[in-house]
Amino acid sequence: MILDIEFVIYASLIIACLIPLYIYRKKILKFRNSNGNINLFLKDLRNYLSTHHPKIKFNFSIIDKTEDEKDRRVRETLIVEDIITQFVDYDYKKTTQASVSKEKLWVGYDEKSKSDLKLPSDWKQRKEMAWLRDNGRCDRCGNKILLKNAYSQFAKEIENGGGYNFENIIILCGDCNLILKKKESKIDISSTEIYDKLMVAVDDN
Repeated sequence: MILDIEFVIYASLIIACLIPLYIYRKKILKFRNSNGNINLFLKDLRNYLSTHHPKIKFNFSIIDKTEDEKDRRVRETLIVEDIITQFVDYDYKKTTQASVSKEKLWVGYDEKSKSDLKLPSDWKQRKEMAWLRDNGRCDRCGNKILLKNAYSQFAKEIENGGGYNFENIIILCGDCNLILKKKESKIDISSTEIYDKLMVAVDDN
């Protein structure tokens, strides 16, 4: 019974200490939120975008627009959401791609390049060659991608007469492939990989 009384006393003391912390938690955390240095976050953000998405010229005016926001995490979230919206809305038009030197072509290449709703038997080889041609980078944003994670679309759709020749094959990352496929509908930015990558930086602060 004595043990039970001691337990109650200690528990009561702990609760008594935690109650003021809970009540005044916003004031206690306000100093950290309002005075945190955002410069490191912005530097990392710019470096990430220039390295992983070099083809897109981002507008960073959102930084000045949010300078009155006192909560650092809220401000960083607003910045990230604006950047991702720019990424999604980036105006990209499918165009004819670079060719591959004739020495690298194989017997049957021309014949199997013709428009056909069924993929040619050498499609994997074509996709890999197109990926190598583009140095393993997404044609829309410039992101470096592994072959196994690369997607492909066509400058001229196959159903509209486009062929499987290299000039018609576009290599894309997962996000850009998703964005182009959903061009006519609004995409949820939280479903993109870039959202996950950038929000980690916010959550880590």
